[in-house]
Amino acid sequence: MKQPHRILEYPTVYDKDFTVYEKNGELSDHADDKVFFRSFAFLLTSNLYWGIGAVAFGVIGLFMPGDTELPENDKYYILLLILLILGGLFWMFYALYANKNYKIFELNRLTGMVTYPDSYFRKPLKGRFKELHAVITVTGGVDDYVDSEYLKFVNTFNPRRFTLLYTFYGSEPYKDWSFYVWYMDKNRPLPPGEIFDAYRERDFERRKKLGFPKPLYGSNIPTPEATPAQQAERERIGGW
Repeated sequence: MKQPHRILEYPTVYDKDFTVYEKNGELSDHADDKVFFRSFAFLLTSNLYWGIGAVAFGVIGLFMPGDTELPENDKYYILLLILLILGGLFWMFYALYANKNYKIFELNRLTGMVTYPDSYFRKPLKGRFKELHAVITVTGGVDDYVDSEYLKFVNTFNPRRFTLLYTFYGSEPYKDWSFYVWYMDKNRPLPPGEIFDAYRERDFERRKKLGFPKPLYGSNIPTPEATPAQQAERERIGGW
């Protein structure tokens, strides 16, 4: 289901342990009052392990001793194992040679731009957050039972014949989306969470200098300032 650019509920909260600066020459997670940045390069390591496992399973299946009950002469079985090996080799190649700096997610609060990974070896997609198409997909079983929900970004800024979705593996997609919308509304205070505490005063002064303009996106919940005094000042100057 396509998601509105709206704060739907109380958002995901990030504590101060989230922020990890450049590590071993690779980009890592960081957040402040200007940019929220995450590196998804670690997923390439998972792909490498999956690839190694697929190749190992396929090779063992092909060269297993002949006294087993496995249908080693079955041409379809052999073909399946070969495809498994080829697929594993592809995932290994992809994990080893994909540009890790392409596997990034960045929200620029001040410019309103969003950057997120494209498929495989492609450069990341970049565009205006307000134009981003986000959906939450549901997997389930019988009797309308919901198993899992996932937040996904459509390849909005480079449309193709087949729509591709980038999945964000969070446990609570509605909270995650609410966080992204709140953070990208530069006219609101920073979202809750220790990660932003050091930047709240600076962000408040920036918005105050602009006269506390009205929010860019709607909200189902209150988004107050960090202190009652700041809230009163916003109401007096901005009228909201």
